[in-house]
Amino acid sequence: MEDKEFSDIIALISRQTGIIPRESHKSGILNFIEKRKKEIDLGGLDYYNYIILNKSELDILLNNATVNETYFFREEAQFSLLKTKLLPELQSKLGTSPVKIWSAAASSGEEIYSLYLLASSLGIKTECIATDINTSVLEKCESGTYKANSVKAVDGAKFNYLLSPYFTQNKAVQIPKEICAKIERNKINLSKPESIFPKNVNLVFIRNVFVYFTVEMRKAILQKIVDDSLAPDGYIFLSMNEIATIDSTIIPKGLEKCSDGNVFYFHKKVT
Repeated sequence: MEDKEFSDIIALISRQTGIIPRESHKSGILNFIEKRKKEIDLGGLDYYNYIILNKSELDILLNNATVNETYFFREEAQFSLLKTKLLPELQSKLGTSPVKIWSAAASSGEEIYSLYLLASSLGIKTECIATDINTSVLEKCESGTYKANSVKAVDGAKFNYLLSPYFTQNKAVQIPKEICAKIERNKINLSKPESIFPKNVNLVFIRNVFVYFTVEMRKAILQKIVDDSLAPDGYIFLSMNEIATIDSTIIPKGLEKCSDGNVFYFHKKVT
């Protein structure tokens, strides 16, 4: 593939998703494209023009161009804080109303099931929403079927007891259908201003995605979450290594950065 064509494809991916691929990420995208070119009939077109004319192929490319590495109870310290402090506080404030939880870059669903199982173990009623730009990982989330590598022996191990009823013989995980049915799943492109975000959310997890966005895109997404989604007194969690990329210049008015030990998060002030 010529350099210009590949550069045009990368630029198209960035326009469609807001993601700025790293060099290692670009190598994976190139390998996928070369594989696809052998599998399909391009009709004499180069791959760039083919995806411009064929939306279904563009969707396949975008699904394979997004990064989807995750596992259950990732960044265990955040879940410990939710268990001991934030989820009980939310329940106390909301009374009989459910705690509304949104996993905004849900990938294959380990995150939203972790949040659901933790809240359920505390007797807290929830309304859970999982969204992603990648439709194939949302389908995996719907199935609730995960390989053994979705459960780690170190990070998250403190909460693996919540998964124990669902372990198969080879230590894979099968979430029961009745739990899968409790998770609402939608395709959302966070980078598009016209995207409709969930309303009145009490807890937003948007982890391991900002690292792929520009500073301007991070600011715009945070502002939209605060304006359109986050309920007063609600919380936003990023991954622990992303917090450093969010300085005071892009934090929306009314959103405060908080810490509890080594766990940082954002809180929407009550006005």
